[in-house]
Amino acid sequence: MICFHYTSILIIGVFTVKFKTIFIFFNSILIFSFFFIFFMPFFIIGQEYALQFWNQNWYIALLFLIVVGGMNGYFLRNWKLFSLMEEENWKGIQKYLEEKINEGKRISEQEARILMNTYMVLGQAEKLLELSKVLQTSSPRLFRNLAVELGVPYLLRSDPEGLANYYKPLYTEKQVKKQNWARFSWALALLFAHRFSEARVELETFQVPSEEPILFLLSAYLLSTLKGEDAAEQRVLHEQCDWFRSKYSPKQWARYVDGFKENLMVLVLSKFIQDATAWMYSKSEVTHGS
Repeated sequence: MICFHYTSILIIGVFTVKFKTIFIFFNSILIFSFFFIFFMPFFIIGQEYALQFWNQNWYIALLFLIVVGGMNGYFLRNWKLFSLMEEENWKGIQKYLEEKINEGKRISEQEARILMNTYMVLGQAEKLLELSKVLQTSSPRLFRNLAVELGVPYLLRSDPEGLANYYKPLYTEKQVKKQNWARFSWALALLFAHRFSEARVELETFQVPSEEPILFLLSAYLLSTLKGEDAAEQRVLHEQCDWFRSKYSPKQWARYVDGFKENLMVLVLSKFIQDATAWMYSKSEVTHGS
């Protein structure tokens, strides 16, 4: 049985460290580095040669000021959002970013991802579909970058028609990021609709060494129930599983999956991934991160 759920494990956990502490620490390091570099020639080659050195290399100081100004500008532009994240004020984050969108202002991919994660933390996954429609119109490029994860509500619903209508066009669109995840979601749609022969054909496309390993595992797990008792097919599946286990030990695999904590697709499919992992390694349970 395929289980979908969502866990808000450290999605925006980077801000568990105080934002203002990061800001002050960053500036302190840069300013200290600048003064160290600036005054070092005076101590090593003397005042006269140091002044000559800086007359010839003034652009280094200018470059430093540009870097400091740019980084501080970034922090100051996002001060309100970062402060809300530091406070874990999810409602405030939602209001701030939605107002920005409603006012017709462009949002960055980082801001869009923060809003997506906020919806999930607040249990408002369906709002991802509303955001999807807005981005298709206002920022097609940003939509293509986020399209796969914006369709997560269809997975949570186990909605074959919704999955098919949403993901089938995406996996044929070459500019869409994570195209392989869109195709896998299309295969799930076929599976949910009991179109098993078509689903099997799609799932078999993921059984190649160059494929994303998580999709390789999930497709192998599903194919194990679709291929029946044919000896030749079971032998091929067995060889593919041997290859997978030779590449990843259980601990290596747990660490690999942990690297996808901020991927909404992986989070929603986490129970499914755990079941497939247990099947692959013939264990009842594999605990990620242990």
